[in-house]
This record gives sequence, C-alpha cells and structure tokens, in this order.
Amino acid sequence: MRVSKPPAGSLSGLPVGLPAAKAPGAKGFADKLARVSGTAKARTTAAPAARAGRVSSVTDIGKALKAGQITPQMALDRVVERIVARRVGPNGTAAVRDKISAALRQTLEDDPMLAAKIRALGDE
Repeated sequence: MRVSKPPAGSLSGLPVGLPAAKAPGAKGFADKLARVSGTAKARTTAAPAARAGRVSSVTDIGKALKAGQITPQMALDRVVERIVARRVGPNGTAAVRDKISAALRQTLEDDPMLAAKIRALGDE
C-alpha cells in the first residue's frame, strides 16, 4: 500500500469548506457545554440525597435482623413487600402486587449469587 502526501495547504490553517471561527467573546460550543455540564452537576448533587432516602428505607430491617429481632426470612419478606409497594404504588391491584412479588422472589431463588447472599444471612 502506498501512502501519498495530503494536498498542499490542507494541514495549515482552516480546512477547506469549514466556516471561520467566531470572534473572541462570542457564545459558542464551550459556552453551551458549560451550561449543560452545570445542569448535570445539579442533577448529580441531587441524586445522592435521593439514593440516601431509598437506602434508609430498609436500614431498619437490617438493624432488626442484626439485633436478632427478626429472622432472615422475615427480613427478606419485608424487603420484598417494600419494593413491591414502592414500585406498584397505592393504586395497584392485589393481582399485580402478587405477580410482581412472585417474580421478585423467583429471581431471588434463581440467581445463584443472590441466593448465596440470602443463605449467608442465616449464618451470621
């Protein structure tokens, strides 16, 4: 394969056919990027607070389990109930709740890693 030199003048200055750069101080891509990244920062700072609320919704179950107040199976049942309640909402029918709960429990049993973690709860 033979590589030839680029046409004369194509590497110096602006490439042929591209518009000239805007004058200094004009709003351009960098300004738009700064605006977008500013909104992304606002979203990322709000996200940990939202996640903290979700995590704390089961911390009481974990504390009760560690204290020996409930069994691992009771803890698992409570976690599944909370997940289903949060996902279905107050207007969900009992049939939908039952289907989601059954599917979630089946997933917990079928996934080897999750099943092992659940079994380990009983060993602690």
